[in-house]
Amino acid sequence: MKTERSILIFASLSILAIAIFTSYNTPQSADPGSETAYLIDIVIYKKEVADKILTDKRRMEALNARLEIEKSESRNDHEDDLAMLKAKINAMQTTMNNYEGNGPEEWELFREKFDRDLNELHESLINLMTKTSNSLHSDLSPSL
Repeated sequence: MKTERSILIFASLSILAIAIFTSYNTPQSADPGSETAYLIDIVIYKKEVADKILTDKRRMEALNARLEIEKSESRNDHEDDLAMLKAKINAMQTTMNNYEGNGPEEWELFREKFDRDLNELHESLINLMTKTSNSLHSDLSPSL
C-alpha cells in the first residue's frame, strides 16, 4: 500500500515536472512560479487528505465493530449517524480525488472550504465515538 502511494506520488510529480519543463517556451502569466507552486500544493494536499481520510475510516471501522457489540437502545441511532458520516467521507474523498485545479485563487477557496468540511466531519466522528463510548459504558455498569 505504501509502495503504491509512493509510486503514485512519484508519477504525479514526474508528470508535473515534465509539464513545467516543457512549458518554458510558451507564454507565461505574470508570476509563473505561483502557477506551478499551486499544482504542487494540490498534489501534496491530496496526499495529506488521503491520510486523514484513511485514519477516520479506520476509526469508523472500529466504531462499527463496537456498535456490533452494543445492545443499547441508541444503537440504531448511532449506526444511522455512522452511515451518514461514511457517506460524507466517501463523497469528500471522491471530490478531492477528482479535483484538478483552475488557478491559484480558485484552489485557495476550494482548500479553505474543504478543510472546514473535513474538520467538521472529523469532529462529528469524534463526538459520535464519545457518545457511543459513554452509552456502552453506561450499559455495562451494574444497576443499583
